[in-house]
Amino acid sequence: MNAIKGTNRMIWDDMRLYLTIFTSIALGLTAIYVAIGFLFHVSYSSQLFGPMYGGICTFAIAGLITLYPVAIGMGSTRIQFMKSFYIMGAGMVAGTMVILHLIYLIIHLLNTAGWLEVTLLQPGMLYSSNYLVLPYLWMDLMLGFLVLGLSVFLTVCWIRLGMRNFLFLLFGLGLVMSLVVAFGDMGQFTLWIAYQNRMLVFTVLGVIGGALLLSTYPMMKHAPLVRKSSKD
Repeated sequence: MNAIKGTNRMIWDDMRLYLTIFTSIALGLTAIYVAIGFLFHVSYSSQLFGPMYGGICTFAIAGLITLYPVAIGMGSTRIQFMKSFYIMGAGMVAGTMVILHLIYLIIHLLNTAGWLEVTLLQPGMLYSSNYLVLPYLWMDLMLGFLVLGLSVFLTVCWIRLGMRNFLFLLFGLGLVMSLVVAFGDMGQFTLWIAYQNRMLVFTVLGVIGGALLLSTYPMMKHAPLVRKSSKD
């Protein structure tokens, strides 16, 4: 097995592991929600996307940190590793959303048949109160890519900058955002967002996530095998 195939197989196995773990968590929560609805005949709303988005975030952070030095040690180049990681990351997002929306569809069918009154909240509800498969799936995909891109970007910044400089960066960004919120006209901005097409807004978020993801490519081309220490 050459370095490229070995790297692809290693990242694939890691992605499949995280997808299995967090899918199991989501299925367990779904079973609990459905059991409560059937046994107690109650009507309530809950959410399921948190654990699934958490799976994407965990794969992006833990997978990148643990697999990167192993892949380089196996003979893979940094460029080959990042290309494989991007592809598997996109597969993680797509697989997560397909599984999530299969669960949504089952719950929706149970609701439509009148057998269940439990409602699972979805980001797509901001677009339409009626269940629409493709728009709902698209909006979740865009949020998934935003979570992936942001998680990978922050992890790469940590690898390249070290803990101390990374915390300084986060502090600086937090300070800038706080000043913008405090002195900017956020009410007008919120109203402007509220009047925009929700599908367009979520698409832009997905594009931002993709841009953050791709921005890590030049950052990792000459990255060290170990993270900088907090003293660097």
